[in-house]
Amino acid sequence: MTAETHSEPAALTTRDLFLVTSGRLASTTAFRIVYPLLPFVTLQFNVGALEAASLIALQTAASFVSPIGGRMADKYGERRVMIGGLGLFVLGAIWCSLATQFWMFQLGYVLIGLATAIYMPSGQSYLSARTPYEKRGRVLGIFEMSWAVAAIIGVAPLMYLIDQVDSLRIAYAILACLGVVNAFLLLRIPEHRSEHRAAPISTNTLMRRPAVWLILAFAFLTFGGNDLFFVSQSMWLKTGLGADETTLGGLFVIIGIAELLGSSAVVAFADRLGKRRSVVYGFIATAAMLLVMALVGTQWWVVSAVIFCFYVLIEYAIVAAFPLVSETVPHARATMMALMSVAVGTGRIFSSFSSVYLYGLGGILLVNGVAVVVSMLGLIALTRSALTPKR
Repeated sequence: MTAETHSEPAALTTRDLFLVTSGRLASTTAFRIVYPLLPFVTLQFNVGALEAASLIALQTAASFVSPIGGRMADKYGERRVMIGGLGLFVLGAIWCSLATQFWMFQLGYVLIGLATAIYMPSGQSYLSARTPYEKRGRVLGIFEMSWAVAAIIGVAPLMYLIDQVDSLRIAYAILACLGVVNAFLLLRIPEHRSEHRAAPISTNTLMRRPAVWLILAFAFLTFGGNDLFFVSQSMWLKTGLGADETTLGGLFVIIGIAELLGSSAVVAFADRLGKRRSVVYGFIATAAMLLVMALVGTQWWVVSAVIFCFYVLIEYAIVAAFPLVSETVPHARATMMALMSVAVGTGRIFSSFSSVYLYGLGGILLVNGVAVVVSMLGLIALTRSALTPKR
């Protein structure tokens, strides 16, 4: 049983939204840059491609500590946990900057992954608690825009810098400095914790509710299902359509723009259309794009157009899912968002193992076909949960 908080948190200000969102930019940049950085890492530390790819696995595995961060946020306050997460990030970025051996760089990325896993649910909970549900799509949509913005103003300039100086040190030193600045700026936002606030719902109590498991099944199946395509995408474009590295690089610029449009669409439309409707129809439209994608042939402009539409739709559906889930268990919001992060991470781990196997068996048609089936099962789970808001 839980008690209500006796004093309502103050309404979210534009300044607070900006500071919480910008606080995520440095860690998101470090999270995203590892993908294009892998070839450089293999040369810098003289390791194989599979060993370098362990950095991605370490980042993903860090999502399993999210419930600890969510529990701490519910108990001690989201602002404190966000600042603590940025502290971990700064340590990780400094460690990466000083790394002379690959195991040191891996350790730095463990800290960066932990920082991201802790900051995300705390930030989502902080913004959700201070925003009426009717307006939450706009607010969390702006928060999630930092994912796309990080690729444009973070990853691209740092990759250029790394290429020019032929070193990782200065890039991660810059990220560490940004993390310190972000942490000090977060001291300016209010905590708004009530002295009469009861202990939050425990994770064990939440996990005994079947409706919670259905929400987590949605995250595991729908996010993980679509990740099947993400993993095989480059192989399909390179081996199936003959794309070279320059073409792939240009395509990922298009993808970044599409992601920004998708999250911007949530800001503009999700509250008016309804978060539940946005998620359901968004993922259905995404599934349709996956099927079209497998049948469009080899004309590059057609493939590019379909991929662009896919990324706009998938980003819209994913971003709209966060405000929807934020209202499922309001008195344990940070913990619930953290559990969702674990479910998403688990789904992505399964996808990373199975996607390459499926591609070898039946190419992109099989990969996308399985992705559609799995993600639709996830939508069924979402609609069957009694905790899912009706709008």
